[in-house]
Amino acid sequence: MESGIRAGFARRRGLLSHAGSDPMVGVMGAPRSRTPDEPGAQDIAAALYPDVDSVEWIPSDDADVFRLSFTTDREPRILKMATHGIRAVWREIGAFPAMRRLGIPEVLEFEHTSDDLPELGIDFHVTLELAHPQQARRALADLWASEPAGALDVAHWLGECTGRIESLDWREVPRANSPGQSVAIGVDWREPQYAQLLARSDCPAWARTFIEQVSGVVSRPEAFDSFGGWGGEMLRAPDGRFVLIDWPGLGAAPRGSLAAAALEILLRFGAADPVPLVERFLAGWVPAGLDQGRLEELRLWWAHGILWWAGLGLSMGADPDADLTDVYAAARHCLENDDPVSWLSRDAAAAAP
Repeated sequence: MESGIRAGFARRRGLLSHAGSDPMVGVMGAPRSRTPDEPGAQDIAAALYPDVDSVEWIPSDDADVFRLSFTTDREPRILKMATHGIRAVWREIGAFPAMRRLGIPEVLEFEHTSDDLPELGIDFHVTLELAHPQQARRALADLWASEPAGALDVAHWLGECTGRIESLDWREVPRANSPGQSVAIGVDWREPQYAQLLARSDCPAWARTFIEQVSGVVSRPEAFDSFGGWGGEMLRAPDGRFVLIDWPGLGAAPRGSLAAAALEILLRFGAADPVPLVERFLAGWVPAGLDQGRLEELRLWWAHGILWWAGLGLSMGADPDADLTDVYAAARHCLENDDPVSWLSRDAAAAAP
């Protein structure tokens, strides 16, 4: 448990891997141990592909996901179907094509959707199989180790891509969450996790004040004047491009929230000295330079991420007596230091063997 907290990027999400809760329950709340709709998946696959061979379930948080393989040389496909009242698939079907038209080719491109089989009455989409998130994560570390210049290009792309996404108007993206909807989503996601920290006697006064500040900011729809909602996962295409997946809050978002999620990706490179990666990311995100306003937005959401992930780990069954000293120290460091490089440098040092 302790090492999961201290280990850089894993410090935030490592709490989940040490949680005592059922590993077959996803972060989105849908039970991974549920019975997937395999008959429905087989019907969709057979209707779309005459050469389908097998339909294999892939446990997922927000949908029923299946890998389709074929008797011919057709490359495998991924079928994602709506489940448990979660509207992720419905939202993606409406939003992703529009986002691609609006200059965001980094989201999934559909080969088929439920529009092709409306008589089935279920939302789904089919895409080419890409390298899964674990492979994409390893690719970043391998790239930094073998081709640092290429890794710096990826960091710059990630910043530049963040800027393009932030500039989208949610009104132009079908099915995107409105500011009001995003406020409600934020309450559901934020308050239970923060409550875990507030209930502990070791939660410092400054952290309680910060939590109040964040809650105040995100209770106002007018604060959601940017675009975001990305959960921080990626796939990798055969040509080396990265594709952004996992959009639980797709739509209107507070400024700085998407950039904080993207900045965190840099820890996956495993660089002992992340300075050049951060510099390239910032150059892509804010080419004119990081002014005080943007810094404060980024700082708010970086510190929020540290505390939120700790609370999520606790809510999912992590040791309730876990020592969160390092978690609070990381968040306090962010709040007291104006250089984002230092935020990641501190995490990188903590993750070092």
